Amino acid sequence: MAKKREKEKVIRFVFNDENVENSHGFYIRTSGIKLDRFEDNPVMLSDHSEWLYSVIGNWVGVTASKGVLTGTPVFDVEDDHANHIGGKVERGFVRGCSMGIIFDPDDLINDGDKIILTKCELVECSIVAVPSNKKSVRLYKKEGVKFEDSEIKNLCLSIKNETPNEEQIDMKKIILSVPTLMALGIMNATNEGVDQTELETKILALNTENTSLKTANAAMKTALEAEQLSKATTLVDEALKVGKITADQKQTYIDLAKANFTLAKETIDVLPSKTSLSGTTTPPTGSEVKTMEDFQKLSVTEQLAIKNDTPEVYQQILKTI
Repeated sequence: MAKKREKEKVIRFVFNDENVENSHGFYIRTSGIKLDRFEDNPVMLSDHSEWLYSVIGNWVGVTASKGVLTGTPVFDVEDDHANHIGGKVERGFVRGCSMGIIFDPDDLINDGDKIILTKCELVECSIVAVPSNKKSVRLYKKEGVKFEDSEIKNLCLSIKNETPNEEQIDMKKIILSVPTLMALGIMNATNEGVDQTELETKILALNTENTSLKTANAAMKTALEAEQLSKATTLVDEALKVGKITADQKQTYIDLAKANFTLAKETIDVLPSKTSLSGTTTPPTGSEVKTMEDFQKLSVTEQLAIKNDTPEVYQQILKTI
């Protein structure tokens, strides 16, 4: 029977160091280790054996810091087997532990020169003679079935030798249709596609040209609208001046002239001018209208012309009554 220890030493074990490659050839990201199940049952086994005999204690103070996951073992000192292993740990003969994890192969990625397991679930951690991380890690499938070493080896090799799609790397060559190539002005394309740098240069040049054209078109549009407004206003003001249209019709004709100057001009040209009555009246030959008697000898049209066009003369005539 092993001698029972009076007081256990506080020794922290490294469960995982994400900067160290494990014996299977990959790294485990510490931040991706899910601890929920383990925290409910932080079991410590001996060499990943799942027999009750192999339960030698539990883990406390499990903490992740700077990519390293650690924990402190608490041995079942009432169990001879556990007490025996605990003594070897305290005396420094056993210094390693190994995680038992469940993971999905889809969470293994190729990150440059490293294969990294980004996510997994910790289910137990064992005291082992050969520690984890350059060490041993017990790997389980989602169903809880242990991965065989050959499976892990083939999985890592397939990820490491995987040839990424060119579009996923840097899209150095891009295949385009003939009309697209012609539109971009690319005449030297091969069956391998167009170099990404050349394509980006062409697109940037087209974008710059398009922006310049938009600016020039906007300036031309503004100048044209100003010219149309000036011509329309001149045309309508002249029609208003000669009495072809009234003031309340001015804006209507300006809008028409801006939209179709030719139609507006043709419409205004056929409108009659409003002439003064004096322009159609000829005063009596050889005499001047000075008295009411002279005024009454005139025609009604002539009388209205004098009254409207020369009101001061009409006032003098009224004084002769």
